[in-house]
Amino acid sequence: MNLVLARSMYIQDQKVQMNDVSDPHTTILIVMQELNKNMRKIADPANTASKLRTAFSNAFTAIYILQSSLDFTRGGEIAENLYRLYEYCRQQLLKAFSRKTDHNLATCVVLLDEIIQAWEGIGNKAGGAGA
Repeated sequence: MNLVLARSMYIQDQKVQMNDVSDPHTTILIVMQELNKNMRKIADPANTASKLRTAFSNAFTAIYILQSSLDFTRGGEIAENLYRLYEYCRQQLLKAFSRKTDHNLATCVVLLDEIIQAWEGIGNKAGGAGA
C-alpha cells in the first residue's frame, strides 16, 4: 500500500482533519501525533473499554502507515531505526491489547515525543529554507 492510499484510508476511517494532506511531511507528523495520543489513552487506566478499542484500532493503523511509508533506499539507517521503533511500539501495543501488565507503553510515548519534536524541527527548517 502506498503512502497516498494509506493516508486517504486513515483520513476517511479516523476523520482526521488536515489542512494540507498533500504535504507528506505534515501527514507523517499528524500520524505520529495521533499514534502518540492514542498510546497515551491506552496507557491511562481510567479509560473505558469502548475508548480503548478505538484507541487500539487507531494506534495500530498509525503504526502501519508509519512503517509502510518508510523509504529504506533513501532513508538508510534512519529508516531502519524508525522501523524498529515503530515495531517496538507495535509489540508493546500487542502486549497491552492482550492485557499483559509487562507492556512498556510509557517508554513508547517518551520516544515518540522525541521523534515528533525532531520531525517538527525538520519541518521548520525546511519551511524556513524555502521562504
